[in-house]
Amino acid sequence: MTNWPSWLTTQAHIGSQYPYYSIEENLPNFSLNFNDVFLSVSNTDLDVQAVIEILMRSYIIGDRSLIKSIKRTPWMAEFNEDKNNWEYFDIPPHGNNKINPKEAAIKMKDILYEEVLNYVGETKKVGILLSGGMDSRILAGVLKETQINKDFNGQVIAYNWGMVDSRDVWYAKKIAEDYDWGYKHFSLNPDVLKESFYLVQKLGAETPPYNLHAMNAIAQDTDSDIILAGSYGDTMGRAEYNGIPLQNVPPVVPNKANKLGLLKDSLVQHCYENIENESKCYRNTIDKHKREEFQYRETEYQRHHARRYLTTAMSIIAMEKPLYQLFTSPKVARFLWSLDLSIRSDVLYEKLLPLLPGHLWKIPWARTGKLFGLKDDETPDSGNPASHQYGKWLRNDLRGFIDEELDLNKLSSLGIFNEKSLETIYKNWSVSSVQTDSIDKIDTTISWLTAFSMFIKKYDVKCNNSYSKNYKDILNDITISPKIKAYQYLRNKRRN
Repeated sequence: MTNWPSWLTTQAHIGSQYPYYSIEENLPNFSLNFNDVFLSVSNTDLDVQAVIEILMRSYIIGDRSLIKSIKRTPWMAEFNEDKNNWEYFDIPPHGNNKINPKEAAIKMKDILYEEVLNYVGETKKVGILLSGGMDSRILAGVLKETQINKDFNGQVIAYNWGMVDSRDVWYAKKIAEDYDWGYKHFSLNPDVLKESFYLVQKLGAETPPYNLHAMNAIAQDTDSDIILAGSYGDTMGRAEYNGIPLQNVPPVVPNKANKLGLLKDSLVQHCYENIENESKCYRNTIDKHKREEFQYRETEYQRHHARRYLTTAMSIIAMEKPLYQLFTSPKVARFLWSLDLSIRSDVLYEKLLPLLPGHLWKIPWARTGKLFGLKDDETPDSGNPASHQYGKWLRNDLRGFIDEELDLNKLSSLGIFNEKSLETIYKNWSVSSVQTDSIDKIDTTISWLTAFSMFIKKYDVKCNNSYSKNYKDILNDITISPKIKAYQYLRNKRRN
């Protein structure tokens, strides 16, 4: 395949990397860098449906990009150059096997061990993304065991980012020291956040800038040849999506796709049915297995959320060096999805951690500051649960930058935004009394709109369709300010 990354052979995995390509070419050229593909296109029309989806979910659904003529590689698919089409792999079936949790943990360790060895091969310098979470900790333990058994003889360096007083930094550093690995910590600060607004253009501005963290520093670091990550552990290993148990996960597409009223209602109404259909289009087509509704939703969260939010950000690393995700190989996915949810839960990790080298289970979990699996009445440690202050930095340190780059007139000229609502959300954000360090929905919206402003100016993006204003837009003009203030008040109250 033309320009397909030679290392990228994980198309059959639940989680891979998904290069861009242009649909204007008979035989597509692929690149993880949006800029490279954009050079080959003549049509720079805006895909308005992608804008709706980003403002709705912070990621794009399916294979679209913000430019109509540029697409992402499909999920679970490989391009057949001879036939000039996409061929799809089998999506692993779900089951409800209720095996002994200890036996499940032993099996899981064995297949993760095999997965790690397949990734590292003969590599001499392996980097891993290590935090205080459980998933990267399991990756670390399995990788260390391959060294102990001399199945892998290379060097390991642990990469970690965050504020120095955070649990993520504390625990990652301790694990690296216990395993006698190299360790590099990258600070998160307003300058790193500002750089992300420029870097996200290489990803077609399809994710909020803060989602890149310190990935560019890791991409440029010369102490590793490949990167291993464990980002899929929560979803695949413990059946938890954004902190929600799988059985309670809502549909990918919510009932209200324009909660803040930023977009013209006629546009949203025109696209909504297609958005919903695209979110479920693998059912009974690509997906040959019968599933319960929550299991279909799991495949859709993997196809959309994990692929278009998580791995899109990690493409910043993958542009520079191979990046592989543990928990995603066909063998691992088939095993984990075959388990009953009573097994595919915290209990699986509780049984797995003691099987790994060292005393990983004795290091607290960054999310809680407690040992994993302990009851709520245990006292947490004194570490900072937050690894950044993105909300505070956006509202204060980067206020001038956002004032300069967020071009409301340019956005309004596209003809898709409710101009009054657009002005109102910016005005409310800029005078907000919000004091929390963390990022909220309004911060996310403003940061993405800023990156999007930069995007449409950089690529001279146009929208050739016009959408009329209706009564609902007028209602949104009136209600958006009270909605924002109520949201900010309630969030401040909960946080404080």
